[in-house]
Amino acid sequence: MDTRSLIDLYLNYAGEEPAEITELPSSGSNRRYFRLGTQGKTLIGVLGTCKEENEAFLYLDKHFREQGLPVPEVLAVSADRMTYLQEDLGDTLLFNAIEKGRKTRSFSVEERDILAKTISLLPDFQFAGAAGLDFGKCYPAVEFARR
Repeated sequence: MDTRSLIDLYLNYAGEEPAEITELPSSGSNRRYFRLGTQGKTLIGVLGTCKEENEAFLYLDKHFREQGLPVPEVLAVSADRMTYLQEDLGDTLLFNAIEKGRKTRSFSVEERDILAKTISLLPDFQFAGAAGLDFGKCYPAVEFARR
């Protein structure tokens, strides 16, 4: 799958083709992620390989946003639902933000604050996120099993 579908989606959304396209590392799925845009204004473009996985992500994003939870907003979706654009929240990953503490087993005050803020959001996702959620739309399974 090439990036033409993302470029077309970006063009339809932004009114111009992206000046730059950079592939980002993927994690946890077969989706491919790209940063598209112009200097200072970028979006994340996603090329999916599984329509059901995309549908689950799009559903969860919309549901969590309606619940007031902090997730990136999906801004545009292709007609075939295989590509979409979402808000770009930057390059910082939690895993990297606490790297020094992970390696030394001694977390700085800043790293502890980041962890505390992140952990404090988990109950919101579990309770507010579950309110009204159609678990039948989850992928690949509607619940965690022993396996």
